[in-house]
Amino acid sequence: GWLADRLSRKWLLLTCDEGRAVVLLLALTLVPAGAAAIPTEQHWKLYAVVASVGLLAAVFSPTKLATVPLVVQTEQLQAANAVVLGAAVIASMIGLWAGGWLIKEQSLRLCLAIAIASFAVSGTFFAFMKTRPQHLRRSSEQPPRPSPTIRALRYLRTHRRIAELVALNVLWWAGAYVFLAAIAALCKDRFGFAGPQLTYRIAVMSMWVGLGMLAGSLAVVWTNSRRESAWVGLLALLASALLMLALAACRSYRVGLALAFGAGLFGNLAMICVATLSQVLTPDFMRGRVFGCREMLSTASAAAVNLTIWMMPQADGWMIPALVTLALVLGAVALMGLWLQMTIGPLAKRHWNALWRLCRAYALAWHRLRWTGRHHVPIRGAVILAANHTTGLDPLLIQAAIPRLIRWVMLREYRFPLLQPLWDAIQPIAVEQGGGDFVQLRQALRALRAGQIVGIFPEGGAQRQHRELQPFQPGVALLARRSGAPIVPVWIQGTPRVRHMFWHFAKPSRTRMIFGPPFKPDPALSNQQVIDVLRQRLLALQPQA
Repeated sequence: GWLADRLSRKWLLLTCDEGRAVVLLLALTLVPAGAAAIPTEQHWKLYAVVASVGLLAAVFSPTKLATVPLVVQTEQLQAANAVVLGAAVIASMIGLWAGGWLIKEQSLRLCLAIAIASFAVSGTFFAFMKTRPQHLRRSSEQPPRPSPTIRALRYLRTHRRIAELVALNVLWWAGAYVFLAAIAALCKDRFGFAGPQLTYRIAVMSMWVGLGMLAGSLAVVWTNSRRESAWVGLLALLASALLMLALAACRSYRVGLALAFGAGLFGNLAMICVATLSQVLTPDFMRGRVFGCREMLSTASAAAVNLTIWMMPQADGWMIPALVTLALVLGAVALMGLWLQMTIGPLAKRHWNALWRLCRAYALAWHRLRWTGRHHVPIRGAVILAANHTTGLDPLLIQAAIPRLIRWVMLREYRFPLLQPLWDAIQPIAVEQGGGDFVQLRQALRALRAGQIVGIFPEGGAQRQHRELQPFQPGVALLARRSGAPIVPVWIQGTPRVRHMFWHFAKPSRTRMIFGPPFKPDPALSNQQVIDVLRQRLLALQPQA
């Protein structure tokens, strides 16, 4: 990980692959042609080869994870991780079958030769890989510090969210070896297989786990969104835990295959989300060391689990209870995480934030909401969001994208008493149809002076079926001039083109939202001049066909 932060990652990846090709080329000399086994006096060389390949793999893995954000845009990061993990699953399954067949039917030398060629070819790919500039911190830029590992551990200690993701990854991969050992115990003790048939059945069930992992990767690629990764990952983790419990109680091998497939699917989905969140939250200059620390802890925990299982007397009898314990722990972690996720948000009360999360999930899943330019909305302080008004759905969609409470200006006639709990949560600013401008907007002005966000649709009414920008009302200009708050223009497109408001919410869509740069109107301008400027800025955000 330290090397990944100090050297060019693409060339480090190339070096690791070509280095493994060279090491295996040396290993080829240890295997005499036609010999049934490697001579005993050569075993120390064999161990040195295996250790060298493992060392290069240990450098390669965190470097690869730290490189992905330099190759793809943030919006494509989740899908990219799914492709990388899915390709790894496919390659592992093919390699396991092909390698076993080559060694059994052909020769170990031929298997090694193919491995050498594979590493040599794959290494050259990195030479042509285009990456964004990498943020390197040279030793000369800072005073001497503790070792890279200590620095990474200290970073994790002071960044709780990243530390939680690392801990979750460690727990999952340690549990994965318990799960694989439990599959062997189930096939032997529960399903009654023995001898070569037992080996075959264990391999088939493990293959179904791999197919499930591949299906999880394909599902992420299809959705192509990293929004709400924490929420989706925790739900997937909970589903995986429930499927493990069902597998522990299962009495049918065929049903067990389906449960193993589901556990692999949801488990891989959870780990893709964990990887994506880790990449997004960790700054580039520290990303290699954080992933290196993560891989080191995961490998150590996996080794400890396998050593414990190996040393246990009658280990098979303990594996099914261990699987139940693992599932309960993962389920408890997922439920606790879901509770925290559902109750953290922009609203005043914790249980109200569950409403915001559900609204966000609905907008992302049903209306495939995507947005750009959200960084233009300040994380604190007064701001006016001024958007084109396409449907009655617009306030919900904009709030789904903003992690701050938006005080919407709305007509009092739409404040239906039946929705009073909703109005209590979102605190809209109600105005009368045709009332005096300044008197009507006095409450909005107080909200801005308190440092809040006020949302307003300058057109006054929704466009519904005909998407042409209507004339603007002067209220937004009056608010901006009196409060001094910046205006952030927001362009919405892709919402359902239907007249009735019910179908605004019921009909799926592919909605896109663009937040423009904020601007403060010159106080010397008239209201009409301000709304003319706003109109020009909104139209400039409209994507060109």
